[in-house]
Amino acid sequence: MPRISRKMFVAAPPEEVWELANRFDKWHPKLRETPGGPEMDPQLVVKIITRDDQAMELAYTMPEPPFPISNHMAKIQVRSKDSVSCYVEWSADFTADPELLHDLEDDLGDDVYRAALDKLATAAQDARA
Repeated sequence: MPRISRKMFVAAPPEEVWELANRFDKWHPKLRETPGGPEMDPQLVVKIITRDDQAMELAYTMPEPPFPISNHMAKIQVRSKDSVSCYVEWSADFTADPELLHDLEDDLGDDVYRAALDKLATAAQDARA
C-alpha cells in the first residue's frame, strides 16, 4: 500500500500546535470534520477515526477523496522537539494505480500536505505573535 508523507518544523510549542492541528477549521482552507456525515461537498469532508490528545495524533479518512485513490487513511502527528518547537508529520496510506503514484506524490504530497503544513505552521506562529 503506497504511503505519502510530509514533515515540517514548526517554531511553536507542541501543545499549541496540536490545538490547531486537530481543529481543521482553524487552519485548513478546505477540510472540514463532520461527525454526523457529509453535509458539505464530500471531497472536503473528513471522518475522524481516532484522536489522541496525549500522543498528539489524529487519524482520519476521507470518504470520497478528490484524487484517484481508495482505502484512504491519513494521520497527523505532532512531535515535540523541545518546549518551544515541534515537528508535524502528515501521512496517508491508500490504494492507487501504480502508474499514478508519481503524480500523486506531487499532487497530494506537495500541493496538499506540504501546502497545508505551511498554513498550519503560519497559523501556529501567528497565534504566538
